[in-house]
Amino acid sequence: MIDRNIGTVERLVRFGLAVVIVGWIFTAQSFGLLQGLGLLAAFALLWNSIFGRCYLWKWLGLSSCATEDDCSAGGGDSRA
Repeated sequence: MIDRNIGTVERLVRFGLAVVIVGWIFTAQSFGLLQGLGLLAAFALLWNSIFGRCYLWKWLGLSSCATEDDCSAGGGDSRA
């Protein structure tokens, strides 16, 4: 199972930021380096929001999970 380290609120915030960045890219007059970097950032934020896992947070030892249930993959205890 995936060990999640991003809580529900942060997942929603990351999803919202990804949508805003993609909207900014689509409304830009041209596609340049800044838009390309924004697209990569939006992809990373979207990926994090879907799976609830951020490797940067893992490497830093951080977690935004309010409770154990907030970050359990299946809603139950993932320990066997």
